[in-house]
Amino acid sequence: MHGNAQAFGFSITITVTFGVTTILQPPAGELDLLAFALAGVAAFSILNLVVALLLRDEEAAESERAILLGTATDFVAVAAGVGVAIGVNHLLEGIAAWLLSPFGAGAAYVIVQSFELALGQYETDG
Repeated sequence: MHGNAQAFGFSITITVTFGVTTILQPPAGELDLLAFALAGVAAFSILNLVVALLLRDEEAAESERAILLGTATDFVAVAAGVGVAIGVNHLLEGIAAWLLSPFGAGAAYVIVQSFELALGQYETDG
């Protein structure tokens, strides 16, 4: 639980935030949902980038810095995941969309984030 506590709390926060926004705002379009997703990751990305820049001179924190740099670009991974979800929902209907939309979004997110983390490691090693 130690490593996932922040992710657990953020998941609850962003899910309820989506619910509140859905109830209090007009119906969302695809661009609204993409904007919501990217704004949701913005705080993490900006803070990770700031901390990574502050850790630049600390050798002991190289792997932590690589992770921070890699996750600072989560805009790309989140956009890829949401983009796949939008695409699947345009191509499929019913249970197929309900099954393949989250699967495709999750797979796209993980694949793109893996590349981001590799780039963060490359930056740290270089």
